[in-house]
Amino acid sequence: MVALPDYVRAAGKPGCKPIFYFEKHRRTPRAWPRLRIPAEPLSEEFARRATQLSRLAAAQDAAGAWIWTFIDVSGRTHPLPAPADCAAFWAAVDKADELGRRLAAGVAKTFSGLVIEFRESRAYGDLSDATREQYDRYIRTIEAAWGNDPVAALTAVEVQGVLDKAFRDIPAAGRAFRATLSRLVSWGIPRGYRNDNPVEHTEAVESDGTYSPWPPEAFDLFFAHARVDLHLAVYSGLFTGQRKVDVLKMIRPKAGATEMPLVAQKTELRVPVQIHSEYRALIDAAASTAKAANDKAAGDKAEAEPMPEQLRLHLRADGVPWSYEGFKTAWGRELDKKELKLFRDNRLVFHGLRKNAVNMLLEVGCTEEQVSAIVGMSAAMVHHYSKEVSRFRLARSAMRILESGWAAQRVHVLGKAKD
Repeated sequence: MVALPDYVRAAGKPGCKPIFYFEKHRRTPRAWPRLRIPAEPLSEEFARRATQLSRLAAAQDAAGAWIWTFIDVSGRTHPLPAPADCAAFWAAVDKADELGRRLAAGVAKTFSGLVIEFRESRAYGDLSDATREQYDRYIRTIEAAWGNDPVAALTAVEVQGVLDKAFRDIPAAGRAFRATLSRLVSWGIPRGYRNDNPVEHTEAVESDGTYSPWPPEAFDLFFAHARVDLHLAVYSGLFTGQRKVDVLKMIRPKAGATEMPLVAQKTELRVPVQIHSEYRALIDAAASTAKAANDKAAGDKAEAEPMPEQLRLHLRADGVPWSYEGFKTAWGRELDKKELKLFRDNRLVFHGLRKNAVNMLLEVGCTEEQVSAIVGMSAAMVHHYSKEVSRFRLARSAMRILESGWAAQRVHVLGKAKD
């Protein structure tokens, strides 16, 4: 006969398979509601449940309803759903148990403990969705590499080794990984995980802080070989200079509108996006195409359904607005085409269109302040771009001066030599 844990007893009809229940303080004024244990004695699950039962707490509120909680190994209390739904109740217990064991790792000040605390902090909660997604991507890498290791054991040499080997050919990812790790470790310093940040003593992954603009041949290849429902987004990136995440949120402007304000996700600032005349024509053409598709979809109906107001500007071929992940997947597939090898060889990405936009505005004589306002870019970054554009502008100006004075200058340079 198997000895059952305290307060656990079997119940059921004779000849039938018994059902096991946890009945704490049974037949006393303090008796808890009966709790079913969905496992068989001698099973691994039953042993786990027996341990978890000792950490359960139950009490009645002022209205007489029972409130169930689980106290994990770190001492933290977790609310539980009512046990009427047995599967949901035990799933919540398992989740609380796992979280508690991971939190206990924080006592040893491991990376797993640091990650749990960070994700429950305001610093993480205040991040934008896109930034949080990026943090999560590299936090998973950090946990896989050092999850059970004390944060205090991390060295600059170890981090540099990862940057040199794992991110050698993907510098953008290396910069993001280094920034995420540095932020995480810095956040842990005042919380007792370590006293310094070794990541700060590693080499920053080489970068000029910008992306390469698309050359003219890249546009020709893209529009010739990439799927048509990606084209307008490229024009949007070129004519507005906005980030991909903001381009995909654009709402189709009303007919005749010359401005398309939006709130940039990264800065949370309102950007007064201006609509260039050629860009306006492209938007109108896309609207006409969408309307024709809508009318065709109406089929034999007496009257086509009206186009919805506030329709997203960038739509898939089937008329559904692009999601960020859907667009990213489609974009990656198109750039894998052999015809678009130029993009892979030169690492041309959507964000490069932002530099195209800045360069165009600077080339035609816009001030750095004007560029900053229309593109929604920091003045410091615009100034960084302007230095490169200024070099070209100065070189062209110098050549025009040389051309105008060449006749008088030639004799001093070439003497009487003839062509």
